[in-house]
Amino acid sequence: MNSWPHFTASCRKDVDRVLRDGRLSAYRANPQVGVGPQEWSQAYALEREIERKFKVRHAVAVNSGTAALHAALVALDVRGREVVTTPYSFSATVAAIRLAGGTPRFADVDPDHFCITKETVKRVITKRTAAIVPVHLFGYFPDLGHLQSFGIPIVEDACQAVGAERTVSGTAREPKAVDAGRPGRRYSGTVGLAGVYSFNGSKNLPSGEGGCLVTNDDKIAEKARAFINHQENFGSQEVGVNYRMHEVVAVLARHGLRELDERNERRVDLAMAVMMGLAGYGSPFGVYPGNESRDHVFYVAPFTLRGVDRAKFIKRCAKRGLTVGGGYINPTLDKYPAFKKYVTTPLPVVHELSEKTLCLLTTLTPEKPLSYARKVATIIRESLE
Repeated sequence: MNSWPHFTASCRKDVDRVLRDGRLSAYRANPQVGVGPQEWSQAYALEREIERKFKVRHAVAVNSGTAALHAALVALDVRGREVVTTPYSFSATVAAIRLAGGTPRFADVDPDHFCITKETVKRVITKRTAAIVPVHLFGYFPDLGHLQSFGIPIVEDACQAVGAERTVSGTAREPKAVDAGRPGRRYSGTVGLAGVYSFNGSKNLPSGEGGCLVTNDDKIAEKARAFINHQENFGSQEVGVNYRMHEVVAVLARHGLRELDERNERRVDLAMAVMMGLAGYGSPFGVYPGNESRDHVFYVAPFTLRGVDRAKFIKRCAKRGLTVGGGYINPTLDKYPAFKKYVTTPLPVVHELSEKTLCLLTTLTPEKPLSYARKVATIIRESLE
């Protein structure tokens, strides 16, 4: 049996309570009596807790991170326009753009942190650009101040970086955030016009499935709420969908939110233990993203092989009981038959990373002891020799 995700006895008790109660759908279906989950519901409580935790005005709970991104882009209305993002991501990022009626445009990434940059985005921006979707890959929350200088709405795909935080440079152009009493410090997902989280079972806040859109913009929140609930189906001017969150999922997410900081800190400790165990192996490992002030929460722990046969290394690790993923996304999204027509510029760094990067996927989960992380480092060292 897998040990992650882990649900506490208290969480299981609350799930049982919801099942006994029998009210598993909490959403209003009439705009005259309100929009969103009803006040008695777990989904409603989760939204308010996310708003308080991440210091945002609006949280819209949905049934997946993909749904959250789709809803955000629909609310922004990117139909017939372009959206800049990275091809070094899970396919859901680009799928959401297409589902919202937008045209993806791929930007290259920073070789150190796997994220799009001002320089790479500049190469693909046009007069038709409606939004920029940076992906906080592997749990790293980049400084988005440089992207804000374009004056184009930013929708953060923070699905892999729930709970990451950092000091943000530049002057925010988006609606003012709720005062957090933390000058300059922001959580992932809260810097742009909107941000989206995933609560998939492998993520930092696991509830099996589920997700959330966060924003400080009243109109974006209002439009997203209507969209994810069939546009309320009373004289709808637009077509909506059912992206509502199930009450049991909301219970799991509420408990995960309470434990998020502790679990993220544990992920960081485990990743740092691996790094310390690899001291002296800097050359073959190249870049391993660090953790400056909790800006990386290690949903996945990536590292880059240089001068080493990746396929042979993966096999050596497997023989020693360690599963290592190659490339994360391989091939990258720009090579997918469904998406390759959206390429307009060379993507050399993306392709190099795809060929050289390795990932500890579900290895460094919070329930593991530090001794396990040290064992991982030993296996990696032995597999290089």
